[in-house]
Amino acid sequence: MKKKIKVSFRTFGKMGFLLVVIGFFMPIACDSNGFEIAKSLNKGDETFSAILLYVLFAAAVVGAVIGVLLLLKNKVKVYIDWVCLLACIGSGLALYLPRLNDRIKPELQTGAYVILIGWIIALAAQVISKVNKEA
Repeated sequence: MKKKIKVSFRTFGKMGFLLVVIGFFMPIACDSNGFEIAKSLNKGDETFSAILLYVLFAAAVVGAVIGVLLLLKNKVKVYIDWVCLLACIGSGLALYLPRLNDRIKPELQTGAYVILIGWIIALAAQVISKVNKEA
């Protein structure tokens, strides 16, 4: 008899964070990855924006680590998932939205789209997990 595999959307959503981490190392804009952009923002007296970029990356790493812990059958409180998700998406949007009105708009590159797809996967899976009342 085959054992039925139950898919946990909560665990599946953490793969979205893994995509965010991968996208951070890819060219996001101006042929620069996330760390290069943060470094140039910090040099250009936009330290808060650089910090937001680092928060985006740190929250994604913590979210991916939570995914590993969930795969290892460790208990992690659900509110930690939401904090990581909101910190990751919120810091990214706080960085991007004010720049929509800039005269010079950098063309977004592959990394930005990989990050966006990661956010969508993580958010959708987290909401589905909440609706299904997964623990």
